[in-house]
Amino acid sequence: MPRNMLRGRGFEGWNASITKQWKFTERLSAQFRAEAFNVLNRTQYAVGSIGGQVSSGLVLGNPKAFGAATQTPDVLKNNPVVGSGGPREIQLGLKLLF
Repeated sequence: MPRNMLRGRGFEGWNASITKQWKFTERLSAQFRAEAFNVLNRTQYAVGSIGGQVSSGLVLGNPKAFGAATQTPDVLKNNPVVGSGGPREIQLGLKLLF
């Protein structure tokens, strides 16, 4: 098997953020924030390594799933974090400053 044969497509993660700040008095203000992670909702699969290692996300030793990447990087490492290839995430926040 030649070098870099099991390479996946490049990682594309588009994030967006919108903020708005209001000042009510000299000491009281509010900030609204809307954030979206993985805006295009593209699935990023974990690319594995040679040898059929289960920890790689790519199963080479199983004939039924030979060469199939079935997990995203966050699920593979049991660490679901925003921006690691998972589905689209949207969060809203309101912060009051006094």
